[in-house]
Amino acid sequence: MPPPTARRTPLASLRSLSRALAAVTSRRNAARYVVGRVTGLVLVLLGVMVCVISAREAALAVGYSGTGGTYTVEECHERYTAAGGSGRHGSRTITCTGTFRADRDSGSGGSSADQGQDQGSGTTDRNSGGRGNPFGTFHPGTVYPPGARVPVQSGDGGTYVAAGWEQAWGDVAGVFVSLPVLAAGAFCLLTGFGARWGRSFGDSWDGLPGGAVLRPLLLSVAGIGILGAAVFLFLQHYG
Repeated sequence: MPPPTARRTPLASLRSLSRALAAVTSRRNAARYVVGRVTGLVLVLLGVMVCVISAREAALAVGYSGTGGTYTVEECHERYTAAGGSGRHGSRTITCTGTFRADRDSGSGGSSADQGQDQGSGTTDRNSGGRGNPFGTFHPGTVYPPGARVPVQSGDGGTYVAAGWEQAWGDVAGVFVSLPVLAAGAFCLLTGFGARWGRSFGDSWDGLPGGAVLRPLLLSVAGIGILGAAVFLFLQHYG
C-alpha cells in the first residue's frame, strides 16, 4: 500500500498548477490594466495638445495675439497626400511664400522703396528695419495669385494665419474636438479600459470610481465637444 504522501502528490500538483495559472492570469490582467491607463494618459495628452494649439491659433486669427499685417504673396503651391496608399487624393496642403509687412510698420511712414521691396518678389532690404519677412510660410485655405495682398496675423516663428473669424471657426472647432478625446482619456486612465482582451466597456463603465458624478460629467463633456465641433465646422464652411 503506497504511503499517504504518494497518494496526495497528484492533487498537490494540480493545486500548484492552478495557483501558477492564477498568478499568470493575474499578471496579464494587471498588465492589461496598465496598458489601458497608458492609453488613457496618451489620449489626455493628445487632447490637451489639440486644445492648446487650436485655442492659440484661434486667438491669433481674431487678433487677440500676434501682429496684424499684410502678406504679399509671391507664389503658392498645392500638395496632395494619397488617401490610404490608393493613389487617390487625400488631404490638400497649400503653402505660399511671400513678404509680410506689419500694420504698425505700414503706418510709420516707411519709404516707397521699402514698400516696393516688401510687395515684390519676396526679397527685402536688410536696411528696412526687418519689416519684410521673406522666409515665413503661409498655409491658407485657397491658392492666391502672385501679388495678392492678404490680411494676416503673424505669430511666433514666422508663421501666418489669415485674419478674421472665417479662419478662426475651424480652430474653435478644434478646441471642441479635444473635449471628447479628453473625456475618453480620463475614462481609460481611471478604469484601465482600452487594452486588447482587457475589461469590457460595460464592466469598466460600471466600475468607474465616483461613477455617480463622473459618468454624467464625462458624457456631458463628450456631448458638448461633438455638438460644438459640428456647429463651428458648419460655420467654417457655410457661415
